[in-house]
Amino acid sequence: MNTFLRFLHGAGYSVWLGAQLTFMVWVPVSRGVALEPWAHVWKTLAKLQRWVVAPAAVVATLTGFALTMQLGDRPHDAPLVGMMACGTLAAIVALAVVAPLSNRMGWVAEQSLADGEKDPASERLRVRLAMAGTLTGLLILAAIWFGVVAPPAGGVQ
Repeated sequence: MNTFLRFLHGAGYSVWLGAQLTFMVWVPVSRGVALEPWAHVWKTLAKLQRWVVAPAAVVATLTGFALTMQLGDRPHDAPLVGMMACGTLAAIVALAVVAPLSNRMGWVAEQSLADGEKDPASERLRVRLAMAGTLTGLLILAAIWFGVVAPPAGGVQ
């Protein structure tokens, strides 16, 4: 069971980070294109957030909690605490800030298509989404660093 939880945890945060990186590629590319491709990019990114990023964040967080519960006294190790703190904060930001902003941006893109021009609110939303997404990505990377790169407390095991 522990191996399966570790697999789900690794797959969850890998898919989560990979999908977050998709935003880093497509958002700048979409800025210089016409209305229709721009709107379709944002509608797709909203679906990616809803159907890939959010579930992966939930899986990574829940399996992280389950793995932590199996450790007994070890959760006092500084790297493990850092990994849990960064991962939990990343999940909170992803689910409470990035997901709603992505859905809002998808809705704005749909409305912009219907109106025939970009909604002026889209740029403000894009900036907020970029900041929240960057924070989430940095927190995921920090969690990975604490969990994988940081030396275990008490020396080599």
